[in-house]
Amino acid sequence: MSCALLTDDQYFLLYFIMGVYFGPHLKEGRLHKSALQRYAEGCAEYQANDLSGSHIKTVVIESVYYYILRKAEPSVVVKQHLLLQYIHGSLPISVQRSGIYLQFDDLFPSKLHPRSQFKNQQETIDDIVFINNPEIDYIKPGDIERFKRLTGLEDFLLDRESAMQHIFVDSRVLHNVKVQETTSKLHDTIQHVNVQRVNYVPCSGTYPDGNEPSNCTMPFSCSPVNSSPLLYDSPVPAQMTGSYSEDLDQGIIFLPSCPSKEEWANLVATVKCGFALTGSAARGHVGPVLGLMDIGESEDSYLFRVSLPGVRRDERDFSCEVESDGTVIIKGVTVTGEITVEKYSQAFVMQSQNLCPPGPFSISFKLPGPVDPQEFHGNFATDGILEGIALKARRYKKT
Repeated sequence: MSCALLTDDQYFLLYFIMGVYFGPHLKEGRLHKSALQRYAEGCAEYQANDLSGSHIKTVVIESVYYYILRKAEPSVVVKQHLLLQYIHGSLPISVQRSGIYLQFDDLFPSKLHPRSQFKNQQETIDDIVFINNPEIDYIKPGDIERFKRLTGLEDFLLDRESAMQHIFVDSRVLHNVKVQETTSKLHDTIQHVNVQRVNYVPCSGTYPDGNEPSNCTMPFSCSPVNSSPLLYDSPVPAQMTGSYSEDLDQGIIFLPSCPSKEEWANLVATVKCGFALTGSAARGHVGPVLGLMDIGESEDSYLFRVSLPGVRRDERDFSCEVESDGTVIIKGVTVTGEITVEKYSQAFVMQSQNLCPPGPFSISFKLPGPVDPQEFHGNFATDGILEGIALKARRYKKT
């Protein structure tokens, strides 16, 4: 790996952010001094018995770094794997820069700040404290101006909770916007209809706030006469009502037996612009699948995974917040479900719209118990899965 891996601005921001916004967590005194402040003021070296015995998660350090650089040009922001190399003391640095920019282990010696693995497999570092409003009197004016210019920040004060709870995706930050509105439970906001034994399956039900159900319906599926078919709550399309001029509020069609391929083709042909699904595709979920999720629990944490296909991953449009009572609020924008799709200088009129309609949405659900909002970490990956881990509130941890 080349020593010229990072630019001078990237090295500067790594060293500056870690040295100004973090410091040793000592036992005495309420006013924490950053590593660079202690160095500038010539403070006496501390020993292991001077430390408080606290722990900070590595993901919190990452979140603070990306939060500070949320307005910066991408060229000065390092990728996550390089940031972790710096924190672990394995990022190569040129001889010329080694005397200018201290490594993380120079700021926080590993013998005094060892790494350890938490019960939920998250890495922690001993006795480092995050300082959201650091002293800057000791910093050279040129370095202050350079920091402001590169980050786009006006001052050094950070919102503590926002910085520690930020979600970052591929080295980009997702804003964690505070939501004041009352939210409902998961089953009140998300519902999906299964296509099995349903003749017409509309994209009906209740959906994440801001996602209106589309008018699309699915073609026939085989429903033997002795089965218990499900009713649907959406009107049958006008094309299927024959000579009837009024839409039906509800309807169902019984098939005495599964149709042959020819009969099936004739049924589909009666629908203008219709199409058929057979096999495993007909047994899947129909309609918007935004918000499908799994929730897990360990001794001290909750884990959730939420399916967000078609959701824009841009930091300006997406946010996820965890509240102390365990409420998770996700807000974003979907970019699928258009009536007309333009690709390669062509316009495609969609014959169905089973993907989520485009526009803003919000999803809320509640974890099984209260959590510590400051101990939340999430990652929105390119596969469309948002994964979050929230540490249980101390009073709620199982003993």
